[in-house]
Amino acid sequence: MADVEEPPPQDQGPGVGEEDVEDGKILDEAPVDDSTDDDDLKKVDPAADGEEPSVRKSFPMREMTVSVPFSKQDLHFNWLVSIIGVAILWALAIFCMTSPNASEELGKWYTTTVLYFSWFYVLGNPVMTFFIFWVAYRYGHIKMGPKDAEPEFSDASYFAMLFSAGVGVGLFFYGVSEPLIHQGDNYITAPDYRSQNEVAQWALNITLYHWGFAGWSPYLVVALSAGLASYRFGLPLTIRSALYPILGEYCWGWMGDFVDGWSIVMTVAGVCTSLGLGVMQLATGMTRVGWIDENADVETVYVAIIWVITAFATLSVVSGLKVGIQILSVIGFSLGCLILFLSFVMEKSYFLLNLLVQTTGTYLQWCLFQVPFWTDAFGSLKQGEGGATDDKSPPTAWMGWWTVFYMAWWVAWACFVGMFIARISKNRSLRNIIGGVFLAPTAYSLVWFCFMGGIGLRQQRQALELEKLGTDVFGDAAHYASSFPNCYDVPQEDVVVDGVTMFTNTLLGITPVCNEASSNSWFNVMYSFSYPGTGADGFMSGLSIFALAIYFITSSDSGSLVVDTLASNGAEEHHWVQRVFWAFTEGAVATGLLVAGGSDALSSLQAASIVFGLPFNFIIFFMCYTIQQMCKTLEENGDADVMDAAVMLPKKTWQMPVFGGIFNLVEFILSFGRINVDLGIAPPTNQEMGGFFKNLLVPFLSLHSICSSIDMKGKHSKANWLMTGAYTFFHVCWIALFICGTINYGFVAFGWSAFFINALILTSLRIHVRGKLGIRGNVVGDFIAGSFLYPQALLQMEMQLQHEDYDEDGPVEKEA
Repeated sequence: MADVEEPPPQDQGPGVGEEDVEDGKILDEAPVDDSTDDDDLKKVDPAADGEEPSVRKSFPMREMTVSVPFSKQDLHFNWLVSIIGVAILWALAIFCMTSPNASEELGKWYTTTVLYFSWFYVLGNPVMTFFIFWVAYRYGHIKMGPKDAEPEFSDASYFAMLFSAGVGVGLFFYGVSEPLIHQGDNYITAPDYRSQNEVAQWALNITLYHWGFAGWSPYLVVALSAGLASYRFGLPLTIRSALYPILGEYCWGWMGDFVDGWSIVMTVAGVCTSLGLGVMQLATGMTRVGWIDENADVETVYVAIIWVITAFATLSVVSGLKVGIQILSVIGFSLGCLILFLSFVMEKSYFLLNLLVQTTGTYLQWCLFQVPFWTDAFGSLKQGEGGATDDKSPPTAWMGWWTVFYMAWWVAWACFVGMFIARISKNRSLRNIIGGVFLAPTAYSLVWFCFMGGIGLRQQRQALELEKLGTDVFGDAAHYASSFPNCYDVPQEDVVVDGVTMFTNTLLGITPVCNEASSNSWFNVMYSFSYPGTGADGFMSGLSIFALAIYFITSSDSGSLVVDTLASNGAEEHHWVQRVFWAFTEGAVATGLLVAGGSDALSSLQAASIVFGLPFNFIIFFMCYTIQQMCKTLEENGDADVMDAAVMLPKKTWQMPVFGGIFNLVEFILSFGRINVDLGIAPPTNQEMGGFFKNLLVPFLSLHSICSSIDMKGKHSKANWLMTGAYTFFHVCWIALFICGTINYGFVAFGWSAFFINALILTSLRIHVRGKLGIRGNVVGDFIAGSFLYPQALLQMEMQLQHEDYDEDGPVEKEA
């Protein structure tokens, strides 16, 4: 994976002296290299505290400066990252709003993704979870900032902010409803041999798996990789910086721009869909409380709520992280805790405590190993594919509806929440961050779902009791029916029939209770705390609406802050106009989707963001590698406060990276023919262009040339010809078999077999060449290069052997 070109020698400027820093922020922008004559390509100063003189402080990323009338401060942003984010986002939004088949078409994309990549989404999450635990054990002492620096936020504020940005809204909507829903058809309940008690417990187990470690694993990987890159190696706080150990200087070019632009799309799409879908839930609750007329125009109500939330989110994000976002997060979290405590006290408290202890045990037993690896492989088989014939199998799409959806959704949100966690975790140790972001939220979720979900489950069972009581005693299942659908008024006195007590209420004041697993479930529970005549039900519902609104505001403003940071090359200080732009973009997209397409349009954008999150899943695995590399580098270099990121790069590497050469043409085009010289990237040469296409069509010519070059005395000429012949045969085979696969799909399997045989041949050759020339790397990088990037891998080896002196034993030092 170390295919990184050694950056050419360049003047990186002097270090940061005391006169250049005020309150920990670099004041003067690094000068632009006049030789580029390009205003769009500039060196940008990331905000960093206490940089040492040897630490690089400028990076050749694209930046555009726009003057703002009546303002002393200019707008600074990466125009390509911003265009990628805005263009893709609005293209998707317009498609969802205008196309009558958008929901169906994007639904097909989502279904296909689930069909082919369920295993990947399911497997990836526990791998990330165990990796995080390993980091806490192995590198937990490393600090995300200078060793003597104190965290920016108190533990209470820190927890409240990360919780508000990460899962706060979801706990309200799914806290009651999801355990109720999981009592329906799934791989636990479908066999129909478990008791009602077992089904209820497993419903909680499945819910807690979705909201426990699984949710926070991708968040933490992004947070640790981006945070270490920024606060320990002085790189900008962006997603691209997390990939610096792999891409090297190339991360400041077009590849980094596309990574950050793609991250903006996923962040805004996630916030918009949550904002839009949440507004519909808020409108339902406000109508039930009586704050909105039942006959009011629905679209008008939705738009009004969206823009009220957007307005407050804008004020919050403009006021800054340490004012608006911090204060609102603390208020929202405090209100959530108040609702949780009141519900616990007013309900059957001892039952909830029993349930908490019991569920903690089942979570530790089942949700760390078995459930995280469960893909319901047999249950996913449809009729005609070997599907179950005993009618005891859940719907084949269940995993896609729930578990795979959650795993994909957490990844789609990882850019936003991970970057936000990195921003607020400055100067904390990795062990402290993992404890605060991994263990504490999981413990809180355990309490939340056991209490709120447990209340919902208990009340549903009581509703079923009353329905049965009405049928058995009064011959009418609706005898105790409430004015609310699927709800029942709980008798406040014992029900005695012919001297026999048929029903005893030990929890007076809790009425009505409902048997409904839907978006109304939360407010059903809030309205059950009626204590007739006290108005407690209206108070609890109103408090919930207020807390929800604050959580929505904190999600929106946190998302706007992260997007603005990405769009401005990691700068921590931005013009307020930029923050307003992104906050209003979120509100405008959500409004357009709701007005034009309603919930279908929002669900379509949600499905698209999950599909587009698939590539980011691979990036997260690369981030695991970069976290290990950064921590290893810090240990090897004495754990200095901040060090130059170049120390992470190998001392010797390929002359042409596999992502260089012909791919530099993209940088040439996006730079309008004037590549920033500080990137160390040149337009592709004739050799790189011609070599790529030659290797694409007749790779075996280069293969034999490489084999002959390293076999200088011809000792293995027969083996070289044999390898070349085998590679030629399988190369022709996989192309022909894939073409035949368009006629009969059975040929495709043989095509892939031939392709991967070739990949293994080239992988072994690349390993041998690396070893001979003393180039650092690993077998994973060799396999990726030898398979899907084989034209580049062959050209890379050819060029290296042409430009380097070596003999049978390895590289030869050139004489001075």
